[in-house]
Amino acid sequence: MSKMMMAIRASALGAVAFGLGVGVAAAQDYPEMSLKMAHSLPETYVQSQKADKWFFEELEKRSGGKIKTQIFWNGSLARPKEVFDMVGKGGVAFGGDAQGYYPSQLPLNTMPNALLGTLTFASAGQASQITREIFDKFPAMQAEFKALGIWPIYFNSATSFRVSCTKPVATVEDLKNKKIRQFSAYHPRLWESVGAVGVTVLPAEIYEGLQRNRLDCAFYSYPALQSQKIYEQGKYVSTANFGAGATWPVVVNYDLFFNKWPESVRKLITELGREAEKRSGEADTAAAEEALVEMKKQGAIIVDFPAAEQKKLEAMVPNFIDVWVEQQKGTDRAAVAAEIGEYIKKRRTELK
Repeated sequence: MSKMMMAIRASALGAVAFGLGVGVAAAQDYPEMSLKMAHSLPETYVQSQKADKWFFEELEKRSGGKIKTQIFWNGSLARPKEVFDMVGKGGVAFGGDAQGYYPSQLPLNTMPNALLGTLTFASAGQASQITREIFDKFPAMQAEFKALGIWPIYFNSATSFRVSCTKPVATVEDLKNKKIRQFSAYHPRLWESVGAVGVTVLPAEIYEGLQRNRLDCAFYSYPALQSQKIYEQGKYVSTANFGAGATWPVVVNYDLFFNKWPESVRKLITELGREAEKRSGEADTAAAEEALVEMKKQGAIIVDFPAAEQKKLEAMVPNFIDVWVEQQKGTDRAAVAAEIGEYIKKRRTELK
């Protein structure tokens, strides 16, 4: 072997050794951790699979197998409206729940989720980006999560919400007197504006609600309608578009994250969170068309909602950013709410 080849080989072996050394050192930066995550929502959602499950799998992988997390799905450890309390009190390290379920504790942060399906956001990507921007920009929003003893690692988002009904909805008139699922304080006004009736139903109760005639229509994105097989009971899936929005954040116990875990863990979780946040909206948007095709294959009837009817719908529905800002008047958060509202309206125009 020539001296040059020997030098190249030695150099290559040195590089490999150096690379292995860096890898070992990086792995040693992470403590051995066995954690739990309480999730109020099903494992079958696109965001659950492509963002949440991915996040914890990557956390284990990128920590060299040192940080392991067991996820308890669909309210098996804590039901909706209970998860944030459990995380804040240290019962589990992580949690996933809709911020819209906590209007009194998170009056500012509730908004991006509570306005899901109110024609507020044009796309999942827009909703995701604006939700992140207002959280990072306004300390008052950060303070609400801190007061609960939790911190949002990332915000999931969903593509446009639709209605899946026991009878066809091809016009605004067809929505009249329909009993339609709602989950936020703003949906009653949404359904009232088109002559429908909102019925509060948790995700796990939607299928049975349609089956037992408690509901005439489910209210979900195409991927959620498909993954939960809602179309089996509400077989008429309308193309009426009610807009996208933020869904649920994945949160971590504040004290653990900022005071007890090393910087290496905080940095890894933060980086992964930003990746998961981007993946969430992209995955749900990509899954929408596939879900529509799959539902049709399984017997769902896709009901066209013409462009003229969509315009009529949009004209009838209030501007819910203005509604939200108006409702904050008379509170100590009125001024910041007005700033947040103006910021959102500006960014919606810029991000079209």
